Amino acid sequence: MLFLRLFLMSALSGCSLADQPAPTPVPTPPTLPAGSTYEGIPTGFDFPGDNVKLEEFRQTENVPEMRRHAWNVWAGINHTAQTGGPVWETWFSVPETFAIGAQPQAIRRPQRAFTRPRQHESTGIQPQAVGQSLLSFVLFNRESRSHIRTNNLNLKSTLTSINIGFPVGTSLANRTITDFPREAVALKILWWHVKKGGLTPMPIWDNDPANADAQGNDWDTWKRVIAVDPSRSQIPPEDKADVTFLGIPRTAVHVVPLASFYHFQLATQEQVDAARQATTSLLPIELNDYVALVCMHMTTKEIDDWVWATFWWHDRPNDGPFARHRTSNVNGVWQNYLMDTAFDMVKPRESDNTADAVMNPWLEARFPNGMVSNCMTCHQRSVWPAQGFLPVTRGGLQADDPYFQNRTKVDFLWSLAYESQP
Repeated sequence: MLFLRLFLMSALSGCSLADQPAPTPVPTPPTLPAGSTYEGIPTGFDFPGDNVKLEEFRQTENVPEMRRHAWNVWAGINHTAQTGGPVWETWFSVPETFAIGAQPQAIRRPQRAFTRPRQHESTGIQPQAVGQSLLSFVLFNRESRSHIRTNNLNLKSTLTSINIGFPVGTSLANRTITDFPREAVALKILWWHVKKGGLTPMPIWDNDPANADAQGNDWDTWKRVIAVDPSRSQIPPEDKADVTFLGIPRTAVHVVPLASFYHFQLATQEQVDAARQATTSLLPIELNDYVALVCMHMTTKEIDDWVWATFWWHDRPNDGPFARHRTSNVNGVWQNYLMDTAFDMVKPRESDNTADAVMNPWLEARFPNGMVSNCMTCHQRSVWPAQGFLPVTRGGLQADDPYFQNRTKVDFLWSLAYESQP
């Protein structure tokens, strides 16, 4: 399947832009009000899905049904909230989830607490200045946050107490925290800085790597660049312009409207300062600049090993294998994102009989062998005491693998290992 993906996406990279439909634009999302009440995924989006059916899809390797389910949940988390943005904009940030002490539950500010993506921190991958140019934050729905705080899993002391409290002889398979509820959802969201005036260049992943996979393919190596225009909501698909990206002139690149992304404006100095602190952007971050959503990891506890789906923006959102099985309830700007999903660390196997590979180009392509990594495999290794997540790989560990010796599994969520408080 991996090599089929590569073939199809390589073929896509050679298509004429004049033949491609323009990405779907939507009006500029409203500025969210200062008071925002939590909203979850509404009914009608197959969430939480029937776990018996989901496990059946997993065991029978029913990729079309797995993909349709992931698209449905994508539509659900992006359902318009009363505030005007997607419902996930009302969810809980890392500080709200892991801070010590009581936290407000009712009327809250929208949570846009930028940080640097953990995958772009001190991982030994160079150049760091380039890798730090993305903005990120993690959000938890009410059920996942409640489980963390009710069980004091936001505290290192709790995790340590659990880890040392297993009776002698406890099977490594049983060295785990209490599972999250089936309704739990966690999101990792990445943004690209877009200037308020002029054209902002942005790299696009066509699955046509410049480097061998073993070398990594961070976004500064991607072969194609587009230009994002914040001034026009409708742009002909054949529109082109010249830009400079990383000091290199790029001629006749595809121009797309900012309105084809989910985006928001950095409308306060507080937001600007937070963005500046979290990233070394290629361009100076100024008041009233924008950020555009380019990538999202989504995981839901609908099955024991969670359902994993990853999304990334593309200017040809209706072509190639990652556009397949998109359901009709995905609408508006959310149609402009491609998707891959994993229900298993091994199945369905790739065409060469190796374990399933599922990754997001904005996050994992930068690592050695990142193109053939699997998000579930990485998260299976999330334990306390915390361990490093590199190297990225695929295929699963057995439940009693020696890796889990003297460690506690934290139900696939690296956040518990890295964000818990003293």
